Amino acid sequence: MVWKIVLIIGIILLIVFGGYFGLAWVLRKANNSANIAVPNPTDSNQATTKQKAGNFDKNLVGTWVSDCLVPDEASPWSEKHQIVIKDDGSAVHTRFSNDSRSHDCTPNWQYGTATTNYQFTIPKTGQVNILYEGQFIYDIYQITGKDLLFGHGFQAHYPAGYDATQGQSESNRFHVLNTYIVYHKQ
Repeated sequence: MVWKIVLIIGIILLIVFGGYFGLAWVLRKANNSANIAVPNPTDSNQATTKQKAGNFDKNLVGTWVSDCLVPDEASPWSEKHQIVIKDDGSAVHTRFSNDSRSHDCTPNWQYGTATTNYQFTIPKTGQVNILYEGQFIYDIYQITGKDLLFGHGFQAHYPAGYDATQGQSESNRFHVLNTYIVYHKQ
């Protein structure tokens, strides 16, 4: 009798853990696939974006750094941005912040640096969808010589110069370039 109970419990555990590890294996394989479908949590119709080889703008590849930005001279705040973009669309954005009135963008102890991982996809020329922390920014970009502009980002006299309602969906994509944060190719 005891061996039947042990056998039944063993079968149940085998089914549960086998299903768990099987699902984990399937998800890992799907994640490693070159054609990852990522659901868009901000779009009501749950559209998907796929990263496909060949549709990424190779002109974006490189290290881009902004000047030290001071949105308000009366405020102690200053910040500088750097974005390193790889040819697979992955990118790392770093913000260097300072609130010591020095306005030199040297990271200080309180704010220091903030690093964010991005994944870029290019739906069509001049548009970029930026995936970060499970959300999309529906943005635009322009490269002129060695300068790169996006639509998003803080601007002088924040918040008056920044429309935080833009970029939350495909239909509300940024439509004006932010000329305050200009990235220069290094």
